[in-house]
Amino acid sequence: MVRAIVSVVIEPNKTEEAFEKIKSLPGVKEAFQVYGEYDAVFVIQGENTKTIQDFVKSARKFPGVLKTVTVIEIV
Repeated sequence: MVRAIVSVVIEPNKTEEAFEKIKSLPGVKEAFQVYGEYDAVFVIQGENTKTIQDFVKSARKFPGVLKTVTVIEIV
């Protein structure tokens, strides 16, 4: 199993909508709306790094998503 933390910057007027859509993607174990440089943080779990990559590609397609930063956990 691979775990990753994906931080997302979202346009201000699209934050809630994008957050809810991303939260519903497969692999999301935890989801938080946050204040600061990022607007949302997601803890993702998948079988391999391709699963994480697929999540990020899907998340980036939602309207309002401006930037993602992914940190993969090393065990």
